[in-house]
Amino acid sequence: MVAKGKKKTKKTVEPKVVDLDASKKPYKMTFKAKKLTVLELLLGLIAMMIGGVLFVGATAGWFQSKVSFDKEYLCGDQCDRTFVDISADSFNEMVSQKKSFVLLVDQGGCTTADRLRGFALDWAKDYGVKMSKLMFGEMKETSLYDSVKYYPSVVVFSKGKPVKWLRADSDEDSDAYNDYDAFNVWIKSIVQ
Repeated sequence: MVAKGKKKTKKTVEPKVVDLDASKKPYKMTFKAKKLTVLELLLGLIAMMIGGVLFVGATAGWFQSKVSFDKEYLCGDQCDRTFVDISADSFNEMVSQKKSFVLLVDQGGCTTADRLRGFALDWAKDYGVKMSKLMFGEMKETSLYDSVKYYPSVVVFSKGKPVKWLRADSDEDSDAYNDYDAFNVWIKSIVQ
């Protein structure tokens, strides 16, 4: 109760600071938001965009270096216009030894395969490379079976791993199946 004539006063309560360590002074944290300038915002945005492009490029293989074949698969101007026929076992051994080579996955009796076989032979002779050939019937016995779904195809290996192959179901690769120059452009984009 307030007595008549006396004014009601507000009491202010000071927060108590409990000092657990008497040797330390109480610490009060304050944060000030910094106002960013337009230039700082633009630089931050550009840095994020560059980072995004680098991330996407790295995951998509944009910065992949070109493949150099092992010396045993190079024959220079001594190449004849033939394939090195290999079995699934030979293929699996090449992969386990981490070889770098090029492989034709062939499907006999197919006009697309006949045309691709001719392009592959011409390219191998022109560039002095021994190209291996595996029949599609032996694919189930290889690690390649899960990757290459359509035949015929040409697969480039680097250190035992397939890095790129022609996809018969892809519009992007269709020209390489029908034209030697397009095939040459496709394979030269991967191979040194």
